[in-house]
Amino acid sequence: MFFVYFIHSKKIFEKNMKKSNNYISALFILLSLSLLLTNCTLVESDNQNKAINYEYETEAVANILNGTCASSGCHSGSTPSDGLSTEIQSDIMSGAFKRPYQNGLYYSGDVVIPYNVEKSLIMQFVKGKIQSPTSYNHKILSSGQIATLSKWIGDGAKNYKDEVPFETPSSYRVYVCNSASENISTIDGTKKVVSSIKSLNDDTTFEDTPYWVEEYGDYYYVTLSTSNKFIKIRKSDNSVVASLSGIANAGIIKINSNGTRAYISHASTSTTTNNSIYIINTTDMTLHKEIVFSLNGFYHGLALDKNRKLLYVADANNNIIYIINTQNNLVINARFSLTTNYYPVFIEVSQDGNYLYASAKNTNELLVLNAGSQALVSRISLLLNPMGISISKNGDKIYVASNGSNSIDVITKSGNFWSKTNTISHPTMSMPFAIDITNDDSYLYVTNQNLSGAFVPTYKVIGEENISTISIINTATESVEKVIEVEEEAYGIVVEKL
Repeated sequence: MFFVYFIHSKKIFEKNMKKSNNYISALFILLSLSLLLTNCTLVESDNQNKAINYEYETEAVANILNGTCASSGCHSGSTPSDGLSTEIQSDIMSGAFKRPYQNGLYYSGDVVIPYNVEKSLIMQFVKGKIQSPTSYNHKILSSGQIATLSKWIGDGAKNYKDEVPFETPSSYRVYVCNSASENISTIDGTKKVVSSIKSLNDDTTFEDTPYWVEEYGDYYYVTLSTSNKFIKIRKSDNSVVASLSGIANAGIIKINSNGTRAYISHASTSTTTNNSIYIINTTDMTLHKEIVFSLNGFYHGLALDKNRKLLYVADANNNIIYIINTQNNLVINARFSLTTNYYPVFIEVSQDGNYLYASAKNTNELLVLNAGSQALVSRISLLLNPMGISISKNGDKIYVASNGSNSIDVITKSGNFWSKTNTISHPTMSMPFAIDITNDDSYLYVTNQNLSGAFVPTYKVIGEENISTISIINTATESVEKVIEVEEEAYGIVVEKL
């Protein structure tokens, strides 16, 4: 191709020579074209060389992950070890899909987390931070190779196009609070692996304890229950843009329809009673108002009817659910006064605003309440210690995390009747707590706290506490489709609504 263009340029040069004595101009045209075409050829060649590196950023990284890990037969072919292939970059970023668990069962997990050398499992392996691994027969890497991998991941684990994986999400993201490790894990909705980890430890306190997370537009918001803070984080670069202190035992977050106000309750981990909730201006991150109630109790559950502009606040200790008019932020006279000690710890409102659902921790039931009359409509028996609630968009399915039974109860609404129709379980489930559903109702994401250590990871990292997991449930089959590890003590979770 270059030869053809060169001959063509030569003819232009000769023509110019005959028509004009301006030899310098003609020569300049010829040289410019030659240099331009040479440069294009070099760029093409450079891209071809990078493509040859099996999608990896550099030949050095490719030589380790493809040349050493894959070529050994361990992480290549149709049946790679742990279901992890390192043959090309897109494979390793998809993580492992067949990590052995117990009794012939498998689960999944990420291996490389861009920008996070410390939390990437591949680096924990090569640096000897894995405690008694069940399979560890790959080649030992040299210090130089470890340094190469460390630099590659620390710079974003780029591919040959200099792109950082997951930087531009192809679908939704999921944000998870990891209380004990003081991190927020982000899950990529397409690959369904951890795509980034944001550390919230600012070194000014012993612990911050991220409890709940909510998202709106370009930001996600997190409550820190121990350091009594509410923070605002930009999604695009995971940077904290603002923080508000003085939010005692900051708990659940609800955000209004235009994203200007956040309503905050108190965390379930609080050891003291309380009598208020907070209203925050999210634009400038200032306290708009603290609504104080007459009774001391446990104000944890929140539900927001965005259409009718009503906020429901559950006082689990006193079995009362208050109603607040969000237009004037005043508590209205009507309320749900429950005569039985149900202890409603989580509440959610149906999409049409007609019903309020409450998980009754003390009686192991889902309470169905008429939002208009505040009457108790139905009680559905659940498994032990019901917690977080999620509702499908058309309201025909209600999902409840049963913390004490390691399962998800499925309640089906048919007309004006509700009944429990299924229980979803999986051996990796351990103390499910919070739950959220994708915008199209196709997947549920559930945090498993694993405080008891019932889930034992295949590869335990030295120095880490009981690791938590996320159960990803296919709502069409009502079964756990994938299980991935996150950091310690997973509490709040939110699926990005695009």
